Amino acid sequence: MVQDVLLHFMEDGSSTTDEGFVAKASDFLAMEIASTTTVKLSFRGGQDRDSVNTATLTVADLEAAHDGTGTGPSFRDISGVVAGLLNADRDKHFVVADEEAGTYIDGVFSGVVTVSNAID
Repeated sequence: MVQDVLLHFMEDGSSTTDEGFVAKASDFLAMEIASTTTVKLSFRGGQDRDSVNTATLTVADLEAAHDGTGTGPSFRDISGVVAGLLNADRDKHFVVADEEAGTYIDGVFSGVVTVSNAID
């Protein structure tokens, strides 16, 4: 049976709640700039389909990337990486950002991961 693409997000483990989640690519709702150094990805909740799970991920300075003074990826570049994950071959599991393990996809994300997830 063909499964959806799964995307894994995890905090550093010091939090007592909302430490991480795995989302289906088909549950992707949006990606937005949360600050000059973070982007937020939103997914429909697991069992509670009316809820939203979010992962706020650290990135290089987006303003510097936009005006050409920085060396990090732009929001457009980051969007391309996320689109690639969402459209990957089925039956794949990607660790997008795992702060505790220090694992980040394609060197786009780094540092602090903050999740907020629905209780399923």
